[in-house]
Amino acid sequence: MPTNKTNNFSLFEREREYANPMVAAITSNLVNIRKKSIAASLSDFEGSAHKLEHVKTLNNIDFIDDSKSVNANSVWFALQNMTKPTVWITNISSVDKITDDLMETISDKVKAIVIQGVYNTDVYERFASLEIPVFVEMGMEDAVRQAFYACDNGYVVLFSPGEKNSAQDTYRERGDKFQEAVGQL
Repeated sequence: MPTNKTNNFSLFEREREYANPMVAAITSNLVNIRKKSIAASLSDFEGSAHKLEHVKTLNNIDFIDDSKSVNANSVWFALQNMTKPTVWITNISSVDKITDDLMETISDKVKAIVIQGVYNTDVYERFASLEIPVFVEMGMEDAVRQAFYACDNGYVVLFSPGEKNSAQDTYRERGDKFQEAVGQL
């Protein structure tokens, strides 16, 4: 059976003229559906305690528990979501865990840093190089109190540790300690 290659080719070209916009439209709809589905799933997610959780407002200072953030990327995300000047409580103990992107965000968003835990000269000096106040406190109660004192009206205190304290310390335990310390102010 003879075929007309020219006709098949022109038919294919015509189909492609219609197919490309249809594929784009279908893809766009699928992406929108997916975004809505993800947003709905996340809004219904009950496991969001200790992830950017508002704890309390005291003297026009908000206290946010983000104890689930145990790496530089999650701290970066938390800081990016702060809309007010921020005093950040962290327990990062190694300069290797402080990325350039995190340093840039700290420079833009953070007004003071409270390092909670064992003093590390390298970490302290890395943060101090940003020319913002840096404090070191051993216990959570002292860290929260120092962060509170470092705040001005309208600030937020963000507890976003950046790493785990120890093998026994869970994000729930860290978050609960933060929330108890805030409650004692």
